[in-house]
Amino acid sequence: MDFESNFLKKYGILKWDEFTVLNNDRLSVNEKITNKVITESELLQQFKVELSLLNSCKIKIKDELEKTHDVIDTGILTLLCKRIIDLFDHMHVLFSIKKELLSDYINVCQDNALYINAEQLDILLDAVLCFGDDQHIWIQLLKLHLKLNNLDKLMNVFQEGVRSLKENSLPLWKMIIRYLGDKRPDMVRTLLEEGSNISYENISMEIRPKYLKWCIEFEDIDVTRKIFNELKVLKPPCCKLYLTMIAIESEESDFELDTARKLYDEACTLFGKDNIGLWIDYVRFEQTKGSMVLKRRICNKAVFTLEYNLKDIFVDEYYSLEREYRKKLCAGLIIIED
Repeated sequence: MDFESNFLKKYGILKWDEFTVLNNDRLSVNEKITNKVITESELLQQFKVELSLLNSCKIKIKDELEKTHDVIDTGILTLLCKRIIDLFDHMHVLFSIKKELLSDYINVCQDNALYINAEQLDILLDAVLCFGDDQHIWIQLLKLHLKLNNLDKLMNVFQEGVRSLKENSLPLWKMIIRYLGDKRPDMVRTLLEEGSNISYENISMEIRPKYLKWCIEFEDIDVTRKIFNELKVLKPPCCKLYLTMIAIESEESDFELDTARKLYDEACTLFGKDNIGLWIDYVRFEQTKGSMVLKRRICNKAVFTLEYNLKDIFVDEYYSLEREYRKKLCAGLIIIED
């Protein structure tokens, strides 16, 4: 009696005659695959049978562990996962996998990642490539490989996903950068450099500020300033990059107001025609940390610079900010040092 049949009999998962039927069905399916006469429905049916058996074994093992502290060999789960993977691989090679089945299969692999090796899933990557521009499927696949923790395979999936999704690959960038985090700062830096220069604007605009935040955390302010100067010349320019650099400079012990003013002035020159929020941020900065005189000059400059249809909106927001400030002033929450 082999390990599988012994396990199934010991824990009452299958009766002996049921196991005999299962074994005969497996032999029949394998023979039909070899002779290339298997049908899609036959493969799918056997896939579901093995999946049901896997779930039954997991439930039984969980129940037994709750009842006793005995060690239970989970090798049966590894064995069944391999069978399920083999059946899926045959379905992909011989037939066209439907997206719903592919998504369900990736979920199965995620749920059983402890019993799977990343090397077993090369065919799965091929199957996902058949749905090249499906963002949800790629996110699922990358999440699976994050669990499997094989760096080479993980990076391969990420790169293939970026090639397939193009400008829609931003979720993959966020996931891989978050995962690598402080584990591999060298790889994170490479990814941030690539993402900052990528031709897809929605991605580069998101990555550049993250690069600055990474620099100040893992390098120092001098390196961060150097990287900022490299990033700010990239096209198109990124407003959030300037705001991030202002926030970083404001946290420095030797922070000087003129440093932030220079950055705000550069940002307003680049983005000031249609960005009310940027002007309001600049006004708020002078109101809380700088000069009331300069605050009024910034207001005048904003009104002069903004597109015609935005001027009144800005003025309304400016006076709202002013009322809020005066209310705090009257309450004694603000001391003027102008």
